[in-house]
Amino acid sequence: MNRKELLTIVKESAELENLRQADHVVRAVVGVLKALLPEKLAEEVRDSLPEDLRLGWETVERFPADILEREELYFEGMGSEEEHPSPTITDG
Repeated sequence: MNRKELLTIVKESAELENLRQADHVVRAVVGVLKALLPEKLAEEVRDSLPEDLRLGWETVERFPADILEREELYFEGMGSEEEHPSPTITDG
């Protein structure tokens, strides 16, 4: 798989308007992965990618940890997911 194929799949799956939007999504996901994965595992992921995707992986900066920590604060005190189940297609 190359970069354009990946972006096309993301664009179609997420029903985005164009490849530029898909690129923003992929960069955000890669940035979060690089922040959350242990360094050795992140290196293994990078090394397993085809060359053009590996180059893209290397250009994306890690998502700042302080932002991830702030996001966790939004959900503190909300209780468990069992207490607040997400609606499903069958029960709205």
